[in-house]
Amino acid sequence: MSVNDLPQVAENSPLNKIKDYFSALQNSTEDYLFVVDYETNKILISDNFITDFDFPSNVVDDVSELLIPFIHAEDRETYEEAMKTALDEGDFESITCEFRLLRINGEYGWVNLRLSPCMNEYGEREFLSGVISRMDIEVKADFVTGLLNRTSFYNELEDELSDETHHGAVVVIGLDNFNVINETYGHHFGDAALRQIAQNITNVLPPDIKLFKINSYLFGMFMPDAMPEEVEIIFSSVQLCMREIRNVEDTIYCTASAGACFYPHDARDYITLIRYAEVALEIARQKGRDQICFFEKETYDRWRYDIGMQNLMQNSIARGCEDFFLCYQPQVNAKDGSLIGAEALLRWYDKDGSVVAPMQFIPMLEKSRMIIPVGHWIIENAIITAKKWQEYKPDFQMSINISLYQLEERMFYPFVKDCVERHHIDPHTLTFELTESQSVYDWEFVNKQFAEFHELGIKIAMDDFGTGYSSLGFLKNFTCNIIKIDRMFVQDILTSQFDRNLVKYTIMLCHSIGMEVCIEGVEEEDAYIYLRDECDADQIQGFFFGHPEREEVFVKRLQG
Repeated sequence: MSVNDLPQVAENSPLNKIKDYFSALQNSTEDYLFVVDYETNKILISDNFITDFDFPSNVVDDVSELLIPFIHAEDRETYEEAMKTALDEGDFESITCEFRLLRINGEYGWVNLRLSPCMNEYGEREFLSGVISRMDIEVKADFVTGLLNRTSFYNELEDELSDETHHGAVVVIGLDNFNVINETYGHHFGDAALRQIAQNITNVLPPDIKLFKINSYLFGMFMPDAMPEEVEIIFSSVQLCMREIRNVEDTIYCTASAGACFYPHDARDYITLIRYAEVALEIARQKGRDQICFFEKETYDRWRYDIGMQNLMQNSIARGCEDFFLCYQPQVNAKDGSLIGAEALLRWYDKDGSVVAPMQFIPMLEKSRMIIPVGHWIIENAIITAKKWQEYKPDFQMSINISLYQLEERMFYPFVKDCVERHHIDPHTLTFELTESQSVYDWEFVNKQFAEFHELGIKIAMDDFGTGYSSLGFLKNFTCNIIKIDRMFVQDILTSQFDRNLVKYTIMLCHSIGMEVCIEGVEEEDAYIYLRDECDADQIQGFFFGHPEREEVFVKRLQG
């Protein structure tokens, strides 16, 4: 039965009067429509109730009885109250409510119900109109820029890929640090700038290439028949149009990075292609921004490995750092080779149980700032171990690596102080090593943080001295107790007069300004003898005196 044929409805029913309008209306919307005759309680429903919910016909006696099983159990009371109010109360303009409705795909989706009474010429209620609208219908255009949005991008790219003979490029363009512009000038200015950027990019694209807005600061396009050289030329034009964004309020400068992949060479489905282009974009940003990178399988596999490793470490941290462990490398008195302490070194087991090289995972910990919770774990466990070992050697020294990111954490010093007090350890037996691999720009801040540790009694060491830049500047600006000279200056010390002089006079310089020196990477006896007798080093650390060892192995040095 169709809406135009209603044998169950009386001829003078308002449902018959409006059936033609109702039929036209239901064909122009995806909403679910119904009309209740107040006098007979007969209900006219739109065709999609029949197709989507298997309702028996266009006229039913109780729409609620049929619809309730499809409404989420937690929302049925909300729906029933709205319907009861609309049917029982005589004086209201409209009633709205929201609830979850079961879809054809078996999932619940939010909908909005709007109920409005319609009056006859005598001001009496004649019928009740109801509209159920899906709340998740996707808009196909971006509100700010006016560009077609992600949904449209997906749909049009999928159409392009449906012809297996087609080839071309998928390009994703990301604005570099545009969030800073929003934070500096406000979102009103930022929206105006985005509109101008979108227009500028559109203006430099060939007429047959369409620009889409994927998300806040991300644009996309696909270029049929394009080769890498053409993509690079077009992106160069995009870079030029981005150099200066003029606005009525101000002028801003913004750069863009991009990632690109090619179909069908890299993939044939739009989901994979867009993911590959976004990965290439991320790699372009990692390389310094304001450039384009093309997707490469080898780089992608390495990126996926890094992401997987990062997820594994996050899971490990959530479980109390259970896959991390510490090894300890001996530090000896350079004068007689006697053990004075150890450096605590972080190690990590991969999912297959193999030990991952520190240079693979530690930079990732620092970049993601996971080094902050892991750093707490390191300090806590190194102090516990040092306290135990001081039962054998009361003046045993423990060196612990810390990151600049940890210094920036507001609660870092209170945590360290609390840790020292809880475990009743003499802070003078602890040394914090700050690696020079971190670029330090604010010496005043770093020295202020370290001043608190100095007051507590903890010594400060500069790790890997000489491997970065401006090492003499570090000596001038960095308030520390110990300088650790990197192993690269020791490797050729027996054959290179230059290296011998460099190490010897660096030690003399450090001694002259009141700093001790620890030499890392000593692997041969002759090198140790030279450093001891000719260079007057204070401490030695290296394989000649011991490899990094687990706690249960290292403790035998003290017990023996």
